[in-house]
Amino acid sequence: MSTSNNAGELHTSGTPFGKLIRGEYFGLAQTYWAFYLIAAALFFGFGSVLVADRNWTPYVGMIVGLVAWSFLLLTGVQRGYKGADPGKALGRIGMLFLLLNLTNILATLSFI
Repeated sequence: MSTSNNAGELHTSGTPFGKLIRGEYFGLAQTYWAFYLIAAALFFGFGSVLVADRNWTPYVGMIVGLVAWSFLLLTGVQRGYKGADPGKALGRIGMLFLLLNLTNILATLSFI
């Protein structure tokens, strides 16, 4: 079920998933960091196996997926952030995601 708010955006109202992505259960920061860490752990596990097998095409696809997931999470944070300076918060979170993604990629490449 979709309804529209005053700004004209569509959002899912009342569903458990809608409440989760808006941060109503655990807070916005904890929810999106959990989403990020789950994806990063999956990337590390599967990526390490792909690198060890020298299976580069799916590995590069996973890197693209991880970066896309990071942008999707940043979009969710942007929509849900209620603070005074959203650009400052998004810049910091985006930089952390970038550095953590690079660290994760380097860690998986150590399995060569």
